[in-house]
Amino acid sequence: MKEISIKIDDELYRRASRVVEDLEAEVNQHVNEYLESLNGDEDGIRAARVHMAELFRETRNFGVGLRPTREEMHERGNVY
Repeated sequence: MKEISIKIDDELYRRASRVVEDLEAEVNQHVNEYLESLNGDEDGIRAARVHMAELFRETRNFGVGLRPTREEMHERGNVY
């Protein structure tokens, strides 16, 4: 388990410790919850990555047809 240290204003600590009996445990809990929220839905992200990899494999040789030349694209009246 990793330990981190934070610096807070002395007055803020005094005020908070009056409200919360075990301030250190409360801060640890809130920091852990915050860091977990940053990680998001790991299972959902992993599943999405697998799905994207499958899509890329399945569409490897996918094409949209012949590409018009520059001249053909700029001819008046042509719509591509």
